[in-house]
Amino acid sequence: MSPIYAISLALLIIAVALAVWRGGRWERATAAVLVLTWVGTALAPFDPTEPPWVAVALDGGTLLFLLYLALYSRRRWAVWATAFQFLLMANHLAFIRFHQLEQWAYVTAYYVWGDAVLLSLVAGALWPTRRTSPAGEDAGSKD
Repeated sequence: MSPIYAISLALLIIAVALAVWRGGRWERATAAVLVLTWVGTALAPFDPTEPPWVAVALDGGTLLFLLYLALYSRRRWAVWATAFQFLLMANHLAFIRFHQLEQWAYVTAYYVWGDAVLLSLVAGALWPTRRTSPAGEDAGSKD
């Protein structure tokens, strides 16, 4: 197991644990989507000479979910997570277009952007969205 994979896996476990423990329904749903994407990507075969189509499809689905979340959940962290997931997809598309790219650069960028998505989820779980009640008092939102 490479160090970058181990660090990303540890970050995934921390992000999911925090989302389940402190997050609302959107953070928990995002954690579930990210775990499913991670497992699907890990189980798919990887051929260094061909684009990882399973990972591209799973990451594309994750991007659509995060885009929906950013548009309708009113969560600031979701905007950041969506932006980082978009960069992860751009990384995939660059590799699809230019197969001669170095594998090290492609995989490293994949994990860097993926870790940024996870850190966005961590931020969302640690600092929940605040809404104002009709009386003007701040109330923590767990929806």
